[in-house]
Amino acid sequence: MDNIINLLKSKKLTLSSCESITGGGFANYITNIPDASCIYKGGLVTYSNDIKMHIANIKKETIQKYGAISKECAYEMAKNTKEIFNSDICVSFTGNAGPAASESKKVGLIYIGFAYKDIVDVKEYFLKGSRSDIKNTCIKIALEKIINEIVKELS
Repeated sequence: MDNIINLLKSKKLTLSSCESITGGGFANYITNIPDASCIYKGGLVTYSNDIKMHIANIKKETIQKYGAISKECAYEMAKNTKEIFNSDICVSFTGNAGPAASESKKVGLIYIGFAYKDIVDVKEYFLKGSRSDIKNTCIKIALEKIINEIVKELS
């Protein structure tokens, strides 16, 4: 996965992130790779709904109607953060890693959003494992998506 930096550099693409469930884990992973500063513009850790609304500009109505753990919230997180950082690609993460249900949504329900070009794509996942396993799997899924789909599509 470390080749993500070289891939994005070769395509002259920048990356940003908006994280909830992963708590900054994606940003930590990316910034541990040498030369990350060439492509990674930054990220938001929006763990609380207040921060989602006030920093990532998620509409209050979105959270009230669908919840923070929703396709709609992941969509706004990716779209808005891409705009905030003026990046080419933005990935967003929201979901429930447990140990208990949140917003009446089961443990393991995850939404990962990807904003690139004028497209925002959100995928829903049901992951199993410990809290740490779920968070790490989210990051792995996002990295694979960026490498295998987005970068190739933009070739």
